[in-house]
Amino acid sequence: MPTAFEPWKAELLIVGNIVQDDDTSTPSNEAQRRFQRYCAMLDALTGTEGAQYALAIFQSVQAEHDYGAYQTANRTAWRFGETVYCTALLHELPRLITSLPDWAGEFLVGIANGAGTPSASTITCFNTVLATAPPAHQALIAAFIAQEEDDGWFDHCPGVLGHPSRPGAFPLPVNITT
Repeated sequence: MPTAFEPWKAELLIVGNIVQDDDTSTPSNEAQRRFQRYCAMLDALTGTEGAQYALAIFQSVQAEHDYGAYQTANRTAWRFGETVYCTALLHELPRLITSLPDWAGEFLVGIANGAGTPSASTITCFNTVLATAPPAHQALIAAFIAQEEDDGWFDHCPGVLGHPSRPGAFPLPVNITT
């Protein structure tokens, strides 16, 4: 378990910026060291450290090609529970949609694929937390979902994400500070 959040987050953001194959400025052994350190830092989290850690996980997603590291990040973020997961993801979705839309889609499809399964409560959680987001974020996320429902990440499950549940159907989202 990390001892102090700020130094931990600073390191996570550095090593989470996965070195890309075409980056000739970073020696391959250093790229490998960073990759392994990133995965080790994520593996050390139990999900009890606090919501700010889940947010930092999503903030650490910065590269197009991750070589499996961001799947580890996603699994780790789920350890914090669905409310923290959805709140942290929604906080970072505008950035991901703008700069790394494939990662936004991959994280969201994991929620959408819960339709009709025991994980369906995560859809309700996501939609409830989305309803509390600033209007500009709601609009950006809704437009992304609609676009991906046409012929993208959500073409197999249109109408699942982005529809707020009835008021009071889910507890208010957790407060995450940056």
